[in-house]
Amino acid sequence: MHRLISARNLYQSNIHGIALPSNNALKSLAPVSQCSFCRKIFLAEHYTVPGNVFVVRHQSTRTANAMKSVKKKSRHKSYKKYGEVMEVNESSMTETKVSISKLHAKHLSKLASSPVNLGQLHQLTTKPLKKSPIDEVDPELLRSVKEKILKKNLPSISSGINLEDDKCALIFTSHKISALENRCKTKQYIDMVKESYYSFRKATLYDQKLQDLRYAINEGVNQEFDLEPSDPVSGPSERSLPKSPHAVFRELFVDNNQLDGYDRELFNHLSNLQYQGIPHPALDDICEDNLHTEIDIKDDLELENERQHIEKTLKVKKAQQAIKQKKKKQREKRRQAQELSMKQDARELERRGKRDALHRLLAAHLQLLCSLHMIAEGRQVLQYYRQKSTRADQPKITDVKVYNTLLHGHAFMGNLEGTKELMTFMSEDGVDANAQTYAALFECVERSSVEDKFSVLNNYRQKMLQKGISLNDLLDKTKFQYDQQEMVLRAVRRLQPDFEPQYTPPLLDYDCPLLEDLKLDNIENRKGLLISPAENLLTLEELKLKGKEQLAMEINGEIEVENISATKKELPSVNKYREKLQETESEWRTVIKEAFIRNLSTLRSRSSASHTAITLYPYLKVLDADQFVELMMIEIRKLIDGSESYSPTLKLLQRDLGTQVYQKYQIKQRRSNGVLAKLERVYEQYLQWYLAREPLDGAVCNARQAWQLLLHRDRHGASLDIEEYPWPVEIRQNIGKFLYNIIINDIKIDVNMFKSKAKPKRLPAVYKVHRPWGRQVRLELKPHPALARLWAAAAAPALRMRTALAPQAAPPAPWLGPTRGAYLLTDTPLIRMPIHMTSQTKLLDEAPPGSLHPVLDSLNQLGEVPWLINKPILDLQLQVFRSGGDKRLDIAPPASSLDTSQFPVATGAGAGAGATLKRRLAISRARADMHSLWCDALYKLSLANHYRDRMFWLPHNMDFRGRVYAVGPHVSVLGADAARALLRLARAQPLGPTGLRWLKLHAVNLTGTMKRNTIDERYQYAESIMDKILDSADHPLDGKGWWKESEEPWQTLACCMEIAKAVRSPNPEEYMCGFPVHQDGSCNGLQHYAALGRDAPGAAAVNLAPRHRPHDVYTDVAALVEKQRARDAAAGVAAAATLEGFVRRKVIKQTVMTTVYGVTRFGARLQIAKQLKDIEEFPKEHVWTCSHYLTAKTFDSLREMFTSTKLIQDWFTDCAKMIAGVCGESVRWRTPLGLPVLQPYYRRAPHDAAQRPCTMKQRNAFPPNFIHSLDSSHMMLTGLRCQAAGLAFVSVHDCFWTHPNSVDAMNKICREQFVALHSQPILEDLSDFLVKQYSYPESEIDELAAGSANKRRVNSLLRAVPDKGQFDIRDVLRSVYFFS
Repeated sequence: MHRLISARNLYQSNIHGIALPSNNALKSLAPVSQCSFCRKIFLAEHYTVPGNVFVVRHQSTRTANAMKSVKKKSRHKSYKKYGEVMEVNESSMTETKVSISKLHAKHLSKLASSPVNLGQLHQLTTKPLKKSPIDEVDPELLRSVKEKILKKNLPSISSGINLEDDKCALIFTSHKISALENRCKTKQYIDMVKESYYSFRKATLYDQKLQDLRYAINEGVNQEFDLEPSDPVSGPSERSLPKSPHAVFRELFVDNNQLDGYDRELFNHLSNLQYQGIPHPALDDICEDNLHTEIDIKDDLELENERQHIEKTLKVKKAQQAIKQKKKKQREKRRQAQELSMKQDARELERRGKRDALHRLLAAHLQLLCSLHMIAEGRQVLQYYRQKSTRADQPKITDVKVYNTLLHGHAFMGNLEGTKELMTFMSEDGVDANAQTYAALFECVERSSVEDKFSVLNNYRQKMLQKGISLNDLLDKTKFQYDQQEMVLRAVRRLQPDFEPQYTPPLLDYDCPLLEDLKLDNIENRKGLLISPAENLLTLEELKLKGKEQLAMEINGEIEVENISATKKELPSVNKYREKLQETESEWRTVIKEAFIRNLSTLRSRSSASHTAITLYPYLKVLDADQFVELMMIEIRKLIDGSESYSPTLKLLQRDLGTQVYQKYQIKQRRSNGVLAKLERVYEQYLQWYLAREPLDGAVCNARQAWQLLLHRDRHGASLDIEEYPWPVEIRQNIGKFLYNIIINDIKIDVNMFKSKAKPKRLPAVYKVHRPWGRQVRLELKPHPALARLWAAAAAPALRMRTALAPQAAPPAPWLGPTRGAYLLTDTPLIRMPIHMTSQTKLLDEAPPGSLHPVLDSLNQLGEVPWLINKPILDLQLQVFRSGGDKRLDIAPPASSLDTSQFPVATGAGAGAGATLKRRLAISRARADMHSLWCDALYKLSLANHYRDRMFWLPHNMDFRGRVYAVGPHVSVLGADAARALLRLARAQPLGPTGLRWLKLHAVNLTGTMKRNTIDERYQYAESIMDKILDSADHPLDGKGWWKESEEPWQTLACCMEIAKAVRSPNPEEYMCGFPVHQDGSCNGLQHYAALGRDAPGAAAVNLAPRHRPHDVYTDVAALVEKQRARDAAAGVAAAATLEGFVRRKVIKQTVMTTVYGVTRFGARLQIAKQLKDIEEFPKEHVWTCSHYLTAKTFDSLREMFTSTKLIQDWFTDCAKMIAGVCGESVRWRTPLGLPVLQPYYRRAPHDAAQRPCTMKQRNAFPPNFIHSLDSSHMMLTGLRCQAAGLAFVSVHDCFWTHPNSVDAMNKICREQFVALHSQPILEDLSDFLVKQYSYPESEIDELAAGSANKRRVNSLLRAVPDKGQFDIRDVLRSVYFFS
């Protein structure tokens, strides 16, 4: 409820219920009032004002009696708001109320500006209570408005009012504006005045629109009205309606240009905000200070019924529906106009999407049926969809892979008649046969019982020759499984007895101008490939055992690791609970198996009676019942061990379980069709080459080339690259739903197990929870509290995790293409994309042969580096973790250690049930966050502890832009400081003459305190603090703790320990070191922008140009922000004063780094808020306001420092906008290394091939994505050159790692490859590609045709490459601080 107090001829002796004997006692009794606003009125120099004085207070007074009655609360869920007007004179006070549906702060200014009566209060609502005629505007109102805004001689109430004090909504339109501004000393106070004036203007416009709507409904006018407030400076309405306050206001003050300077300044301010896309906040703060009156629920309900009756009479809903329909038609009309210039028809896109989805579904389903030897069912499915495709709105089956799948099924059974029927179907549907088709026919003939096989085969041979398919193609260009190759070869030899297949050698070399000198014939440049990454680390037999261990892990699908949080000393009670848990699980297994068999039988009966072609039953026959039971038991354990505050939705759980079934099915198929046996054979040969690194067939090879040659040598048997069709997401979802129904409905637990005398009571072990999630409600599963208690009491000694989340025990299989690489049996995508995003995969499949070799070799180079765990650092982290964690050291403490005193209990006027609830929610949220971080640390440390004495490898893949990531998230170089410190290179190398120097420099670099110092100054500083470095190494937890002050404390500590070992060794130059030293780019995104534009000032700011002293762009920006902050603090800005001493490099670093990558202001505000929260000394109550202030200042500083970068960004943005908005296609480009990139940002449809791109996302994402693809290309070039030179190389995006003794060599390669990359005409090549891909031919551009202007604009824009500066890119070769 909102209270409005209107006082006429204010009598100062009766305010807020305070009886004053005389006006002379105002100053002495002012402190009696609890409202600071009223105290300031008492103390004002002029407290009597001629005429009417209006004082407004904005309060919420929700009634007490409405909260007491639960019955009434449930019956009347929505409490109505009412306005209360109190008139005070010298002898009495009259207080009256009236119900309204809305009353915001913006309405108060209108009421306070005119003498309104209670009957006019309903005009503030969008749904008037009663119908009243529209009269001419009261001239008194207009005179009051004009006087209160522009007249110069009205006295002011007070000169010391602070809006933020009690959130009183003061109406400054009754003040003397010019005099008020003269008294304002800070910009903040002026902004408050502007805000109040803006509210008045907004309310006036609001009232005019209400009158317009009411007039239209009464007169039956069917036209559209904009209910939102419009621009105050827009043109006058063309409708001849009675004049309103808004119309007269415009006539007096806008049209006649009588606005004073203040008003013009306000309008300019609002226009700038609108131009920048910044919303203008409304005065909607509510102050809940006191409860003055109680609401009469009965009166409110009567008024609500009257309002609803009048609403029906006026037919407001009907008018709103008409407006909605008209807007929909206008949107459709605009969309149709846009379609005229788009390259592909929307309906054709939809048809193509449906067709591709059907092909994927049929290929996967038929492949499944053939593996189960359900060939007849497969024929029925094909016939069903062929008949269905005869309808005009249904897609036709045109993919030969669908027919080939079923042909191989018939061929395996020797069913020649079935293959002939399928060939007839293909002929009728216009599907051309390929080599794989005829290979299936030859196999079928060889397996069949036909007598004259020669004639049948010769007939097929003649048809093949007509299509240009030779007999050799049947073995060279086809994929086989089982004994299919042997059958086809026998059939071919019936036609040519002496036939020997000639296999096409694999394409090994590069087709990239940047890698010309690394081709196979340049042996001198490839000698480093002869050095094994695991040289002298283990024997061949040990490596083969590791390979078998990795295969066993992937076949099992999970690994068990020791739980570091579990106590090693087992108590009797723990053993008792573990026995109880094992007994319960054994009972569950029996129940699950019985329920599975029962439900499967029911499903089979329903499938037989179903009219649909594809049913779920075959998918539940791919595994044994015991395997399904084990999968469900794993899911139950995962549910029990989950978080209390968060869990995946039920749909995600179901989909994930269905995916696990599919992976088990894949492994089973590979075991039976001969793929697994051949994989083991080839992988063993590959491990032998990996360790020996000898030339193959006279060629010095990398991992990909070696695997290709080994496969070429062994072409017999099953094909490792056989095409497998993944199950659709819908199928996986339904499989998981079937299995989860068993978990939810059949798994029971005795909830009285902890009560010794209670009778057993069996209830479901898991239950559903509907959890609010933003505007949606998520359906989650939670374990019963009794089950959770049993699990916690049993204290499971081991954690289980997926194999794909763990490092590999042996070298990964090299990437050969988009679908094979990394893990041996576990499917790992080359590109990290959602499963329904298929366009990127299609681009990779259609890429020219060899174009992907550079990016694949880069991934293989990163994956073949062996690693070890840094055991001293691991032991220290385990000690800190087990002793309660340390937030400063990034070791998460348990949720039980949360200090609830940081959430103070509300007292005084702010106390109440609402405040208590907010406090409880805040504590619960904080505990949930702490538990999540603690679990993350638990898994990381437990997995690292599992590999503490083992060598391991980290397979890599990439995102659609080419940025590289380790597949496993827990032990990875891409982790935070604590995770990175746990890793060291397994292959150690002597430090040499410069290694120790680089170790000391690295220790200083990690602290982040000397970014602006020279290399020599950093080294001298390291020498001067050797005592602190050695103390950190010897006494890490109980010493001086110098390492704890670093930005990267754990990596600093690991470096200190390595330095201590080196300096204490007999000869530091011979000390074998495996600790990696980092070289980090100086704001790499801005470096690429400066190089693209040849921007000399920008190049100097990010260290592309050689300088004696480094520029740290983060420090420069922080200094510029601090300068602005100091100036604002002196002017009295509260946020600036609060931030004194906290504008640090680390606070704004992430924002500066990601600005060039397209971070929004909101995202930047979250980044800065997170950094401020992590500073213990910073007052947490000011985090949000200060982050808002700091974000704006950081963006302003960047705009001031980098100007030319904006030109290239704008060109990228404009190109993407035209491509998505006019051409109707996603933005595509090709990286300098040949990787095709497509932005996967679409509107809403589930499949990207069937929808238009989202123009806004395409436009905003193109600049950062293109820069990401460039920095990825630079990293890959550097890695490939380091590998060819025999150097160890590891990358974390723009941070390069290597041994201390090879830092100088890596730095040289890094600079050379950056210069080589940017010596290419990158922007020109991009323009040529975009023109070729998206431009319109001149024949399509008709002067009179719709959309011609947009087409011409596209053609012009794509060719408008921004001009470049004069920076010489070769200067990077001499820049010491380019990477440092």
